[in-house]
Amino acid sequence: MSDTDNTSEFQDGQGDTGERQDEYNPRVEKSISLQDIANNLVINYGVDLPLGHGQPYLSRISGMGNAVIGGWRVNGITTLRSGVPIALTAPANGLSQFDGGTPGFGPGLGNMRPDYVSGCHKSEPGSPHSNARVNEWLNTTCFTPPGNYSFGNEPRVDPTMKSEGLDNWDFSVNKAFDITEQMKLRFAADFFDLFNHAQFGLPGEGVPRVANTGNLGQINSQTNLPRTVQLSLRISF
Repeated sequence: MSDTDNTSEFQDGQGDTGERQDEYNPRVEKSISLQDIANNLVINYGVDLPLGHGQPYLSRISGMGNAVIGGWRVNGITTLRSGVPIALTAPANGLSQFDGGTPGFGPGLGNMRPDYVSGCHKSEPGSPHSNARVNEWLNTTCFTPPGNYSFGNEPRVDPTMKSEGLDNWDFSVNKAFDITEQMKLRFAADFFDLFNHAQFGLPGEGVPRVANTGNLGQINSQTNLPRTVQLSLRISF
């Protein structure tokens, strides 16, 4: 919980989301933080496969067979994480402290928040990876710009709306070969984002001054790379 996500916003206007809209009433700015991640599970593992000479399975296999199936190891990092909260902004109006009315500050440095339409369901249904959700991650009809000289009633950071969670699997498999007593060859295959799961960025968070314009609720970015495979050979002597 916090009443701002930027400790120096009043001086420098740094950042554009999670800021206060009313610097003189921080109590009404209290909400969950933009850093609030409800669930975060990270599993690191490394397993030597029990196959080949000296192992529980296929311990009597011949030399060539052992060279093929013995000595393998798998490693991985699996990350499953909740999405981050969404903080909506609205166009500056006559009440915005930084709307060109304060000497020494440029226009547009402060953030207003929109008004929430009471009873409106904020989140859109459907699969996170459907075209409908990508184009409208949240119900944009629930939000309107606040009236002139009034603050919006939407929370500073909305606990009911979050971005897509993280579902990432990095995996590697490697094997060591004995060339001589002093020389070893190690082969490794590394897979980053093994299942090629696209991780969407945040949707547009700015409520437009004119309805049905702008990119509110639209996802136009991907925060991870497509599946990447790296093969390597290493000689130790």
